[in-house]
Amino acid sequence: MASTKKAERPPFDELPLDKDGPPGNAWGLYGPNDELGALNMLTPETVVAAAQEIKTGERVSLDWHLNKPSRPSFDRPPFEVKLRNNPGRAINDDELHFNTQCSTQWDGFRHFGFQGVKRFYGNRTQDDVDNTDVLGIDVWAENGGVVGRGALLDYVSFCNRHSITVDPFSSSSIPLEHIKQMVLEQDITFQAGDILVLRVGFTAAYNALDPIKQDALAQRPTPDFLGVEPTSDMLRWLWDSGFAAVVSDSPSFERAPVEGLWTGAEIEDHIDGGGLLHQVLIGGWGMPIGEMFDLEKLSETCQRLNRWHFFMSSVPLKVPGGVASPPNAVAIF
Repeated sequence: MASTKKAERPPFDELPLDKDGPPGNAWGLYGPNDELGALNMLTPETVVAAAQEIKTGERVSLDWHLNKPSRPSFDRPPFEVKLRNNPGRAINDDELHFNTQCSTQWDGFRHFGFQGVKRFYGNRTQDDVDNTDVLGIDVWAENGGVVGRGALLDYVSFCNRHSITVDPFSSSSIPLEHIKQMVLEQDITFQAGDILVLRVGFTAAYNALDPIKQDALAQRPTPDFLGVEPTSDMLRWLWDSGFAAVVSDSPSFERAPVEGLWTGAEIEDHIDGGGLLHQVLIGGWGMPIGEMFDLEKLSETCQRLNRWHFFMSSVPLKVPGGVASPPNAVAIF
């Protein structure tokens, strides 16, 4: 069952909450049987406050086409669609076949756990995942989806302003200092329960490739992509900012490949198996990670209106025990 009660978020330095669990976990913050994690912050009061961002009613879709990338990385199968005509009649059905990680997606809480101890959010085991629907992404849909105030940090525009050259197809990190500088330059003030949206330019760069280069991207020896730095300092900033979810147009939000790239001390020195942010955000905090969102029109709209906050609504597929889902997301200004 999901919790509906408010909880006082402790300081980052008080993590882990479950002292017998892995580093950085917030297990138990919303009760022992919670399945919503950071989405508990999307209370009716939070949504009402977020709705104040709706001024003009202009709407922007945040989903990329399901057939993009045409050939997904990470050895995932491509999207397939089949039209089925009722012979002799003007009636059609269609059948869709796709891996929920192949295009724009929410990573649900069954997707990534702590690798060293093999535990998912709330100390659930692989056996729990195999034999029950616990932590299914349908719980998000049942509780109204991911609906709140979005805030765009536009890294592409930031780099253009500061003559910084970046390649979304390279394994490189967006430094936390750049993130903080964007917040200042865009004059953004975060509120508890905000949805962080980060544009790094992946979808636009991919769309600019010809089909041969698009196929070649998935055939590289390693899935190298630009993403935020996987460090304890980044975790601290994300926790202190009070986000309910994080989103990017990159394939993994954090720098990829995720195996063994973090540096420094504290939490990252005590977590095994790669994916520091995936492990702590999804497995430790129950914080959804959105990947490969289409943020190009959103960026254009935010710049035109000089507004970086907006109302955001996303209701994933109601698949019992679902691991991930297309977001069906829209920003409303």
